[in-house]
Amino acid sequence: MKNSLHQHFTKLVFIPALLVSLSACSSKPKQEEKKTAATATTATTPAPRPAPAAGEIKPADGVPSSTDMVVEMKKVEEAKTVPAIEIGKAAVPATPPAPAHDTHAAPVPSHSAHATEGVAPEKALGWLKNGNTRFKKGFLRKDGQSKKDIERLSKGQAPHTIVLSCSDSRVPPEVVFDQKLGEIFVVRTAGQTLDPTSLASMEYAIEHLGTRLILVMGHTSCGAVKAALGTLNGSDAGSPNLNKLVADIHPRIKTFAGKEPSAHVEDESWANARGVAKDLLNRSGIIEEKVRSGQVKIVASLYHLDSGSVDFKE
Repeated sequence: MKNSLHQHFTKLVFIPALLVSLSACSSKPKQEEKKTAATATTATTPAPRPAPAAGEIKPADGVPSSTDMVVEMKKVEEAKTVPAIEIGKAAVPATPPAPAHDTHAAPVPSHSAHATEGVAPEKALGWLKNGNTRFKKGFLRKDGQSKKDIERLSKGQAPHTIVLSCSDSRVPPEVVFDQKLGEIFVVRTAGQTLDPTSLASMEYAIEHLGTRLILVMGHTSCGAVKAALGTLNGSDAGSPNLNKLVADIHPRIKTFAGKEPSAHVEDESWANARGVAKDLLNRSGIIEEKVRSGQVKIVASLYHLDSGSVDFKE
């Protein structure tokens, strides 16, 4: 009797325990399936786009934004370096590349008489236009000037544009186009006058840095253009050097001789800027060859002192 009761009691305890165990085993795969499905959903769901940076202006008519510029410049810099310049000596290759930083890759040295192809001229021009829009609206970039940028650029440079502009203190290209460290190669002379030094500087940027856009930027109320207008009759500009400076401008504005100057000498300044763009082809074999082959583009422009706006004539 006792044995029978003991066996019956054991069955009553064992069966529920067995059922509980089987239930737990069957539910575990379902939990694993849910967990796997959740993981797969998380992995395939794209991360939300970051909010626009403070001051970023949505570009119009397909003009690239400053964010596009940073990404493109990173790609270009990865295959670039700046060979050391020594007067009277052959260029010496720069030091080996440094590891890339979080947001900008350090340039990779690759010295060559013909630099790796840089940013397309049309894209670089778009960046300048968008930058001038930010400048006029007062929303300037905050990136491109950190310690990381300084360290990155200590290894080399890959500017997307050469800007030949006047030396006038009111027309700094980096500010006017809201460009930061390493982004534009600036050559400044009064009235955008050309001489062997300025031409050699531009040739260097094209040959060794891969820059493909040359922007000639004049400006309204240009003192150099006014001085050239006033000496078209052969009068003295004030010194031998000033006489050479205005002599370089004279051929570009000779059609204005004897006429009343336009408001803010705007017409004459345009004529000078466009004339410089043409003279670049006549005075530099390197620039002419690159432009003829379509590798380099020259654009004339004019900065308006009263508005901060830049007009372009391609």
